Amino acid sequence: MATIPVRYIHYDIPLSEAFSLESVGKHGFDLSVCHGAMEIGPQPHGVIRSNIFTAMQEAVHLMLDWVRLFNSGTQFDEGSVDVYTMVKNIDYPRDPYTHNITAAVHPELQDRDFCLLYPGDPIFLSFSGEILRYKGKEPLYPFFINECAYYEKGVALLLARKSKVKIPAIQCSRA
Repeated sequence: MATIPVRYIHYDIPLSEAFSLESVGKHGFDLSVCHGAMEIGPQPHGVIRSNIFTAMQEAVHLMLDWVRLFNSGTQFDEGSVDVYTMVKNIDYPRDPYTHNITAAVHPELQDRDFCLLYPGDPIFLSFSGEILRYKGKEPLYPFFINECAYYEKGVALLLARKSKVKIPAIQCSRA
């Protein structure tokens, strides 16, 4: 899609531990052993945004066009895609007794999905004003930063490694 950035996120976890859309249906978007879903957002619950709706509509039409072309025998050239493999979930700092959140995502991190987070970078700003820093040993890519749908799941953000995956040329053999 030329209108918005598209990223491939790989969750290397059993489907039974997933909390995304494909984990709740009878069948996910199943490609052999891969499960996937298309998500366009973020969009707050209970809100209808025309730009999000239009982007989803465009994505569905593009996918259907691709399936039609593939089924008609069109050959697709090889290529590559950046893949973000989720490696870690970071929860909000919480009070050990009440389990209430005690810090917000740091302003320097907010809205910076898929931008490298380096060890020592600010990650949270406590309600008392203390800056909490990323203590990881390697730079990783944060995503789903401060999405309200994940508060109850204990997710302030997810961290991923980025790799480039080669995609071979593909063509449907027509009988």
